[in-house]
This record gives sequence, C-alpha cells and structure tokens, in this order.
Amino acid sequence: MKRKFGKEINKPKLPQAYNDTGKIHLIKRTEENSKKLKTAGKLKAIDSNTKSNDLEVPKRLPKNPDPIIQEMLSDNPKKHPVVNNIRDYTKRYNYGRIWVSASRKPYKRALCFLNTFIKVMKERGHYFLFCYNEAYIVIEGIEIAIRMRERSKRVYETEKSSYQSSKLVPIGLLSIITGEYSRKKEWQETPTKSLAEKLPIIITYLEKTAKKERLWQVENAKRRKEQAIEEKKEEERKKIQKEEIQKLRLIKQKSDLWHEANKLRTFLNACDENENLIEEMKELVAFGFKKVDWLDPLKFSKDELFHDLDPLKLLEELE
Repeated sequence: MKRKFGKEINKPKLPQAYNDTGKIHLIKRTEENSKKLKTAGKLKAIDSNTKSNDLEVPKRLPKNPDPIIQEMLSDNPKKHPVVNNIRDYTKRYNYGRIWVSASRKPYKRALCFLNTFIKVMKERGHYFLFCYNEAYIVIEGIEIAIRMRERSKRVYETEKSSYQSSKLVPIGLLSIITGEYSRKKEWQETPTKSLAEKLPIIITYLEKTAKKERLWQVENAKRRKEQAIEEKKEEERKKIQKEEIQKLRLIKQKSDLWHEANKLRTFLNACDENENLIEEMKELVAFGFKKVDWLDPLKFSKDELFHDLDPLKLLEELE
C-alpha cells in the first residue's frame, strides 16, 4: 500500500543462508501410530480385560438383547410404584428404561449402541439403576445419569409479515449425555465419526470420573469425620469453659459477700466498743451481728426468716 501511494518503505535484510542441509525423517504410518485408530486399537485406552469384539456395535440387535433393552422394546413396561400420588425420586429400582429421544432409524441405532454399552459395562462389574425417567450407571458406588438424544439443527423461516421464526429439525445423528448439572458431558456423533468409535473413550471417561468422584467422597468423609471430632472437642471445651465461668462467678459473689460482711462487722465491732451507745443502738448492733453472720459465706449461719432470700440480691436492693 505504501508503494502504491509513493511512500518510502523499510526493506529488512534477509536472513543469512543456512548452510547445514540437515535431514528429513519420514515415518511410515501403521495401525499402531495411525491418527484414526479403530475400535480395537482404542481398546488399549481401557485395559486388556475387555475383548475388542465386545466393543463392536452391530447394525442390528441380537435375538436376545440385554433385559434393559428388552424393557425399552416392551409395549407393557414395568412401572415404578407411586404412593399417595407422590413419586419418590430418591428411591432407585433395578428395572426401567434409558431415556432416548430420537426418530425411528436413529432410535434403532441407539438401541444397538446401548445394548453393546450395557453389556460391556456389566462385564466390567458395573450395574444400572432407574428412577422413573432417569437412568443411572453405578461405578464404584457412584451414580452417573445417562441418556441419549438425536441431534438437531435450527432452521429459520421468514413469514409474510417479515417475522423470523425458527424450529429444530432432526439431522439423524446421535449423542449420549452422561452426568448432570456441572458434571454433564455430551458425546456427539458426526457425519464422519459414529458413537460406536467413541465407545472406548466414553467408557474410560466414565470410569475415571467415577473413580475421581469416589476418591473425593472418601476424602470428604475423612474431612467431615475430622471436623466432627474437632467440633466435639470444641463443644466440650466450651462446656467446661462455661462451667468454670459459673464457678468464678460464684467465687466472686462469695468474695463480695465476705468483704461486705467484714465491712459491716468492722463497723459493728467499733460500735460495740463504744461505751456511749444508747439502748436502741445496742439492740441494733446485736441484730447486726446476727445478720452479718448470715451474710458471711464462711460462717454458714442460717436465718429462718431469710431462708428464701439471696444475700447478694438483698445487698444490691439495699444499695
């Protein structure tokens, strides 16, 4: 652009020639290092316990599919009990259907995929539970929700009033959804890659996720146990602290009474030593000595008339 309008341009120097010729190494592609591994090759991502043939998804269902698939094909499926018109979504059952939302042909392919998936997972020691419209695969005690659907695309339409509307149109490709909420993950089928090819990856992911969740639960249970122990210790400490504060409060009250009794006794002794006291004052001093002994917590003197009174509260009222 600068040259076009006659402006000066900076011409950077070219780098010096690289004299070392070097060599280019080409690696022949084989089944082992191919980018597009077949299902049998992807099996290494799981382990050697499952045969590669078990992961092959047939185009048609076998004569005797898994009981879960039979339940999905049944015209009269088993229904979970409903008590007082209330469904208990916390209870799990060992029978039910895996929810699949798809048109006719993709639905049949979904059944073939699920039949293989269920068979492999059961062979690996996992099992399935159901709760009304929800299905769960249980791996190491961890429940992972599972369902399938047919993918769709949004098609926009323009009406005569120029108002643009849209609708979802199925495209015949399947996807499997595992987990719920923040742990939800979806594997989608593409025109060049089917879900059957992704089966080993899905299985590996589910088992790793369940193992990770299980470890987290164990650690969380350990933390909660330690926290409960610490809370119990703190609760015990607070209890002892409260008891000791109450004892200190009682000591303080006794001390106040003792000091007050000694102060009054000092006054009464001074009065008693005075030879010029009138009779009325002498009677008051005699009365005072009796009540001071009742106030003094070290004398343990009882007073039938004041047996229902608190000495400390009485002194506060007198002030």
